[in-house]
Amino acid sequence: MTLSASDLAIDLKTQALANARRHGSDGDALTDLEAASFPERKTERWKYTSLKALADGHLNAVANGEISQPLPALSEFVVTINNGQLQGSSLPAGVNLHHDAPVVNGLQTPFAAYNGAVCGQPVVLEVAANTRIEQPIHLQIQSASEAPAHCNPRVIVKLNAGAEATVIEHYHAEGQALTNAVTALITADNATLTHYRLQGEQANTLHIGTLIIDQQGVSKVDSYQLMTGNRLRRNDVRALVNKSGAELNMKGIFVVRDKSHVDNQLCVEHAVPNCQSDQNFRGLAGESGKAVFNGRIHIHPFASGTNAELSNKNLLLNPGAEINTKPELEIYNDDVKCAHGTTVGQLDAGQQFYLQSRGIPAAEAKRMLSLGFVNELLMALPDAAVTEWAQPWLEAELTHASPAGDAA
Repeated sequence: MTLSASDLAIDLKTQALANARRHGSDGDALTDLEAASFPERKTERWKYTSLKALADGHLNAVANGEISQPLPALSEFVVTINNGQLQGSSLPAGVNLHHDAPVVNGLQTPFAAYNGAVCGQPVVLEVAANTRIEQPIHLQIQSASEAPAHCNPRVIVKLNAGAEATVIEHYHAEGQALTNAVTALITADNATLTHYRLQGEQANTLHIGTLIIDQQGVSKVDSYQLMTGNRLRRNDVRALVNKSGAELNMKGIFVVRDKSHVDNQLCVEHAVPNCQSDQNFRGLAGESGKAVFNGRIHIHPFASGTNAELSNKNLLLNPGAEINTKPELEIYNDDVKCAHGTTVGQLDAGQQFYLQSRGIPAAEAKRMLSLGFVNELLMALPDAAVTEWAQPWLEAELTHASPAGDAA
């Protein structure tokens, strides 16, 4: 029997609570889960994303499969998390790995609450004060399961005052695994963090992720997010700009193809005066892929002098593809500078004709123009190892998303 959206929401919460209690959870995490409402058809921020894939029973089992193709190391320093459990680490001096997790502010989704209730061993990476880490720290977060199952990795990166580091948060999944992930980035005064979120799991896997950026000090955070669609991908990103003088930059590329799905929900909270943020994301949808982007800037009453921008540009590569995008401004202070905009368009027919008239096949012309559409963001990646990974990844995705014979 097929469950309705409301019945599925009730069923998922029942499963989550049973798992949490079986796990021995108590305290705030269980309280938050008990108070949470799992999304249904009328939940506004889930209106374009159905959870019916979870009706297969992913929350009834824990992923324990073996990864057949482990991620390549993008740095000398690697932390490996398989099926939600820490497997190994190699870290530079000045970075301490421990499991004494601080309180994470800003968690609002029921899946984040579930993660907190059942995650037995959060991975906390703490960079010592006034320490500059020269090479990136590569987090390999992997999961695998032949049957529907799930895991709950939880990573907290904390930069103390004056620290500087680059962290690559890299996901891979195989089979029918659901990765229900929570990541928190916490920065103190004069800290500088470059963060990457790379998501390229196999097509039949599922990913529900929460990213919290908590700028507790006058710090700078540059976050780059690259992702492909899969059976279900949901990214909830909430940035808390909590100290005057803080700067946040978020850039990203998302590609959907076949019948894959991506839902990005971003919110930047400006709670104090004289901060700045910039969101710049580009999306590509081919075949029957479906992409969702909802970007929000929230200016609180005392956040005068805020400078915030949001841009989302998208290309539909095929008639069957779908992109739903919505920018939001919620402003409670007049002394601010804010700008937002989104576009959805198609490849220029004249440019395609020009390339084809020079002997370039139609599919290759589409791929070249699509790559040019996002190349500005791709070339802005500051770390060579990530760029070397991202270029073939993106070219492969665009090749698949632009098959020969499809109209633009």
